[in-house]
Formats: sequence, structure tokens, C-alpha cells
Amino acid sequence: MMIFAKSFKAISQFIFRYGLALVFIWLGILKFKNAEADYLKDILQNSSLFSWMLKYVTSYTFSLMIAYLQIAIGILLAIKPVAKKLSLFGGLLAVLVLGISLLTLFTSGYVWQAGYGFPELSKLGQSILKDLILFGAAAWCVGDSL
Repeated sequence: MMIFAKSFKAISQFIFRYGLALVFIWLGILKFKNAEADYLKDILQNSSLFSWMLKYVTSYTFSLMIAYLQIAIGILLAIKPVAKKLSLFGGLLAVLVLGISLLTLFTSGYVWQAGYGFPELSKLGQSILKDLILFGAAAWCVGDSL
């Protein structure tokens, strides 16, 4: 039974870390699309915390910045076997990025279903809610890399 538990734990940790890395890389690649820039523009415009950014950069430029950052985070998370300290940095960046995403839940009326308010989430709100689990995975990666 002990071998089963250890094997299951090792497999789940592998999936946890490399699944998170894959999610970051995949979402980063999607950010190169104009549709993602439009999506981000809607989020930024409706966030009291982030709306000021659109005065300085276009939504497409912001989307590209996020794309490169997400891809870098994914790669940094994945290189733990060969570069533990760099992977730690990737985990910290992932926690930061996902933490900022979660702030959107509290700073944007756009995440609530129009006409219903709390607790009815819009599609955007549902999309951001999954970041809570990803945030936990990123925090675990930080602890695992220490």
C-alpha cells in the first residue's frame, strides 16, 4: 500500500507542476490572437484597478506582454529538475500573475452576470474563478522549489 501511495503522490505532483506549466504556455500562445486582446480590453476597461493601463498601452500590446510573460512562466516552472532556483522564480511569478487575475473578481463589475450581481458569475467571472485553483498550484510549486 505504501508503494501505491508514493507512486500516486509522485504522479500527481508531476501532473500538478507540468499541467500548470502547460496551462501557462498554452494561454500565453493564445494571447497572440486579436480576440484575446479584445477580451483583455473588456476586462481592463471594466476594472477600477486596471483601467488606467489603457492610457499607456493598447490592449494588443498588453496582450503581447502577457503572452511572453505567461510562456516564460510556463518554461520556468517546467525546468525545476535542472534549475530549481529559476523554477522558484517562475512559481513566484505565477503566484503574482494569478493573484492579479483574482483581484479582477473584486475590482470589475464585468465578472458578475448582468442584472443578477453576486453570486452569479458571468463567463469572464467563471474563467477567472478557475484561477483560484491555479493560484494554489502555483503556490505549491513555490513551496516545492524551496
